[in-house]
Amino acid sequence: MFNRIRATTFAILLLTTASAAITNNMAVAQTQSSTKIASTVLVTVNGQQLTQDMVNSAIEVGEFLAGHKFSQADKSWFRDVAIKEFGENTTEQIQGYRNVGQILSEIRKNSQNPLNLAYGRETLMTNIYLNLLAKNKVNRPSIMTIVYKYSPVIFADPEYKVVVTKRTVDSMNASSEFVAQLAGTSVRNPTYEGWARGLQRTRSGFSSPNVRRNFATAESRWVRLQQAWSNTPPQERQKAIAFINKYLQRGHEIHNIARELESIANGENRTANSSDPMSQFNSDMQKIDYFRRMMAY
Repeated sequence: MFNRIRATTFAILLLTTASAAITNNMAVAQTQSSTKIASTVLVTVNGQQLTQDMVNSAIEVGEFLAGHKFSQADKSWFRDVAIKEFGENTTEQIQGYRNVGQILSEIRKNSQNPLNLAYGRETLMTNIYLNLLAKNKVNRPSIMTIVYKYSPVIFADPEYKVVVTKRTVDSMNASSEFVAQLAGTSVRNPTYEGWARGLQRTRSGFSSPNVRRNFATAESRWVRLQQAWSNTPPQERQKAIAFINKYLQRGHEIHNIARELESIANGENRTANSSDPMSQFNSDMQKIDYFRRMMAY
């Protein structure tokens, strides 16, 4: 799904260069009704029809990107925007609907695969937002307007193709809270504003490309950690928890340990390096053979 969504997204982004109106459709999917009952036609322009099915598909993809159900007011607002914008470059918009329909198909196909959905959401949000940002169209009314309402972008770095949303920060915080719970303690997560300030500093612990990419992929990293942990037997979990507590007692922060566990779960293993205070933790975790194999499956 990851590669296919990325390829489809790029096709959509190419379409958006022709018209500002198509920014509405970068997260819109057109699926022709499979039933015998025709979808309600909302507007017809030069023989091309905007239907309620197309609007519904746009809403479904928007809800996927936001990770949140839209209110009836949201849906009505977007319906009005879609009707208003349909008259501009209609032929290209129709093609855009068809392309994004492939994304909607993949979303539905992977509805029971949280890791694939997380990969897809991260990729789509990054490509869509950076494309809009480059064209100075982030604030143009579209389905993305509603997406940002529920999962606002708190940081974007076009150079490294990093986009951090409220949803990704929630995932990072959840991962840290999970590690704190394992250790029988608590953690104080920064506010969204605090994360944003840290990411905006060019000289801080958040400034390296790898750290920023960790933020941008926080949802998939968190899902991967949960899956790996669920596949680790109780005895091996206890060994891992002992290492976690060992490093907490040495003064390492829960946030850093959580990031390192995510790295191990994603197969990003490395040997101990004196310049990296957490690499020894990674190295020690590899000593738990079964845990290592389950975390890097």
